[in-house]
Amino acid sequence: MAESHVVSGLISKRSELAGLIEHHMQEIHRMGVELQHLDATIKLFSPDFDLRTVRIKHHYKKNAHFKSGECARLVLDVLREFGCAVSTEDVALAVLKKKGLDLSNKEAVVFFKKATITALRHQANRELVKNTGIAPDGVTLLWQIN
Repeated sequence: MAESHVVSGLISKRSELAGLIEHHMQEIHRMGVELQHLDATIKLFSPDFDLRTVRIKHHYKKNAHFKSGECARLVLDVLREFGCAVSTEDVALAVLKKKGLDLSNKEAVVFFKKATITALRHQANRELVKNTGIAPDGVTLLWQIN
């Protein structure tokens, strides 16, 4: 009987998740019907059109901290300012400071590290930066401008 509050909390959470699942299932069904209507309309105007050739447009969640391309620009600025190989963590902290955010906010620090890693990898794919090895801590990568 001592765990009744735990059970009631779990039941409440289950109820919430079941409600979200039902809501999203209804949304998926509604969008599926809309897609069928669009397909039928396309076929009405162009019967020979192959609908399988239509590429899916991916839907991305907007980043609240950065405008489009801002993180990549800040990462490149930081690497230019350092002028030598810098660890991913140091780049992330410098970007965080440039944005004027508080370093004591652990969630923000984790978010900026992830965003920095993504931006560094993207810039490495574009051959603007390069990975020059592993930092002395044995875990963090070192980066510099190409």
